[in-house]
Amino acid sequence: MTRTEEYAPGRLLDVRGETGPVVLLWHGRGADARGVLATLSERIAGHGLTVVTADWDADRPDGGRGDLLGSLGRARELAVERDQDPDTITVAGWSLGAVAATGLALDTEGLGLGVGALVLIAPADGPRAVNALSGRPLPASLPDGAGRCHIDIVYGDSDTVTPPDMVCGLELRLRAAGWATSLHELDGDHGDVVGSTYDERRDAYVPAATPRALAGATATAQVIAAAATSSS
Repeated sequence: MTRTEEYAPGRLLDVRGETGPVVLLWHGRGADARGVLATLSERIAGHGLTVVTADWDADRPDGGRGDLLGSLGRARELAVERDQDPDTITVAGWSLGAVAATGLALDTEGLGLGVGALVLIAPADGPRAVNALSGRPLPASLPDGAGRCHIDIVYGDSDTVTPPDMVCGLELRLRAAGWATSLHELDGDHGDVVGSTYDERRDAYVPAATPRALAGATATAQVIAAAATSSS
């Protein structure tokens, strides 16, 4: 069952699943694109988890920071409603959403909250990859990750948007800073790993039903489910 909530005026999120650890899922660039992650969300919920898939917009004046923190706040509320520690929720982001998720993990102390596990799906890195929570790219010198949340990183072997070298470079930077990481290479491109494909006419990613996209969503959901189960 899926229900849609307004977590802030005009800002929507979908909640799938009524029991199990809470997973917050952020889409990439593009306003209010939670629908592109519908297949992935359904597969995650199929593992017995509560999945919160939120709209956000990187083109808002604050870069999307308010949307991201608002949806995070609602996900944490849902965890409390289910008698879960809100600091144990899993946050998963795709593409630019993965950059924001990375920024969240780097600044949990500054934000005064915790994250149980992090899953980065096709994350970007470098000067053009702006963390919406800070308004800046990820820092060249990452904070010490010793004793902090585990980070799973998923990427497609034929991704040309966030190529494997970029993704693996970010993983190396995190690991060098003491973060516990795991890499997961999938057969597919930038969209396949979340069950989507690029629609040139719409200039946007849309849900896909190709065998490779469905396999990608299934595999990514398995990584997220394992992370959420371990952190709860």
